[in-house]
Amino acid sequence: MLSSFYRKLLFIYIAITVVSILAISGAIGYTMKQKTYDRSEKLLLEKVEQVEELAKDLFDNSTAQKDFRKQINAMEKTSNVRVSVIRHPRATLDKIQAVGEVPARLGWVEKVLSGNPVTVKSTFAQNSNVKMLIVGRPVLQDSRVVGAIFLYTPIVNIQGTINEINRAIYVSALVVALLAIALLYFVSRHFVKPLQQMSKTAEALALGDFSGRVPVRGKDEIASLSGSLNRMAGKLQKVEEGRKRFLSEISHELRTPLTTIRASLQGITDGVVEPEDAKEFIDISLQETLRLSHLVDDLLELSSFEEKQVKLTMQAVDLPELIGLVVTQLKMKAKGKGIELSADSEAPYTVKADADRLRQVFINLLDNAINHIPEGSQAGIRVKAVRQERWIEVWDDGQGISPEKLPYLFDRFYKADESRNRAGAGLGLTICKHIIEAHGGSILAESQLGAGTVFKIFLPIV
Repeated sequence: MLSSFYRKLLFIYIAITVVSILAISGAIGYTMKQKTYDRSEKLLLEKVEQVEELAKDLFDNSTAQKDFRKQINAMEKTSNVRVSVIRHPRATLDKIQAVGEVPARLGWVEKVLSGNPVTVKSTFAQNSNVKMLIVGRPVLQDSRVVGAIFLYTPIVNIQGTINEINRAIYVSALVVALLAIALLYFVSRHFVKPLQQMSKTAEALALGDFSGRVPVRGKDEIASLSGSLNRMAGKLQKVEEGRKRFLSEISHELRTPLTTIRASLQGITDGVVEPEDAKEFIDISLQETLRLSHLVDDLLELSSFEEKQVKLTMQAVDLPELIGLVVTQLKMKAKGKGIELSADSEAPYTVKADADRLRQVFINLLDNAINHIPEGSQAGIRVKAVRQERWIEVWDDGQGISPEKLPYLFDRFYKADESRNRAGAGLGLTICKHIIEAHGGSILAESQLGAGTVFKIFLPIV
C-alpha cells in the first residue's frame, strides 16, 4: 500500500511540475514571439523615418531618382529589408509611380495615401510566395500626403530568431524538469520512508513484537506521528511484560496451595495417611482453599481498580475518628503479640471518601506492621499537619525495610519479607495504592533498617 502511495505521490508531484514548467515555457515563448515581432516592427519604423527624409528630397526634386535608388539599395543590403516608395498619383491608382516593387494589394496603397498607417503580415508582390512583415506610412509635406513608403522583411528571418529563442527555452525547461523530477524523487522518498518504517513497526506490533521503534526526526506532523507510535509501542511492551510477569507470579502463587491440597488429598485417597491424621491434612487443605479464595477475591478487586470499574460511595469522613476505630479493632491482636498501638491527631482532617475503603487501607497497613514487628514494639496511625496540608502516617518502630526493596513495595505479589509473609499473596499494598489513588490521593513508604517504617498517605481536604 505504501509503495502504491509513494508512486501516486511521486506521479502527482511530477505531473504538477511538468505542467507548470510547460505552462511557464509556453507563456515565455509566446511573450518572446510577440516581443520579437514588436522589435522587428520597431526597427522597420526606424528605417521608415530615414527613407521618409530621402523621399521628401526625391519628391521636391532635391535628389535625383538615380541617387535615391543607390541610397535605397545600400540600405536594403545592410538592413535585410526591402523598400518601396510610391509618389502620389495625380489621377487614379492605375498610374502609380514607384521606386521598388508595387504592393500586391492596392488597398494598402490607398489606405496609406489616405494618411493611415498599415502593418500586416502577408506576401508583398503578386509573383512572390514569401510571407513578409509589412509596414506602410504616408510621406507628408506641408501637412499634405505626397507619397507612401512601404518597408518589408521576410517573416522567415524573424521566425528563425523566434525558433532559436523557443529552442533555448524548451531545452532549459527540459533540463529544469529533469532536475526537478530527480529532486522530487529524493524528497518524496525522504517523506515516505518514515511512513514505511511506521508501517513495518505497526505490522511487528500486530505480530506481538513490541521492541521496534521509529526514528523521530524534526518536529513536523510525521515526527509527531512517529513519536506517538513509539509511545504506543512502549506502553504495549510494558503491558505485555506486565502480563507475562503477572502470569508467572500468579502461577507461582497458585502452585503452592494447589500442590499442598493435592498432596493431602492424594495421601488420604491412597491410604498413606493414617485415619487419625486425616483430619489434620483435611484442615490444611481447607486453609489452603481459603487462601486460594482470598487470592481470587484480591485479584478480582485489583482487576476492578485497574479497569476503573470500582464504584466508591463518597461521603464526608472524619479521619481521626476512623483511625481510632481501626486502632481499637486491632488492639486485641496487637496485645496478644505484646505490641502497643496508638492513634494520634495533630489537627482535624475531614475528607470526601468511601469510609469502608479507607478502613480497608488502614487495617491492611496496620495489620502488616503488627505481623512484621517483634514483640515489645510500637505501632499506630497518626494525622500530621504540614502547613495547609494533612498527612496520615501508619508507622511502626520495627526492624525496617532495606532501601533496595522500597521501590517495589506496591508491586503485585511483591513480598519484602518472604519468611514472615507466607500467608499473604503480596496484593494488599497494591490494592491499598489503588484505593488511595482512586480518591485522588497518594501513598509512599519511608523506612530505615533498625528505625521502623512509615507509610504516608495524602488525601485532599474537603
